[in-house]
Amino acid sequence: MQTILGANRIIATELAKELHKNYTKDIRLVSRNPKKVNESDELVSADLLNEQATSDAVADSEIVYMSGATL
Repeated sequence: MQTILGANRIIATELAKELHKNYTKDIRLVSRNPKKVNESDELVSADLLNEQATSDAVADSEIVYMSGATL
């Protein structure tokens, strides 16, 4: 499983497309209101400012990507 945090950003969308096309179909997209990029994407709604929610969202991930964040 590869997880992308901040999944609604343009960089995350392009990364999800590229991962799906060339590397893996096991992609988890995480944001407050995630939307599928690829049919097989797993969606997780989480507030990334919440430590426990973020920890839960990345559970069982081999790789985690963080799309740019605005705090």
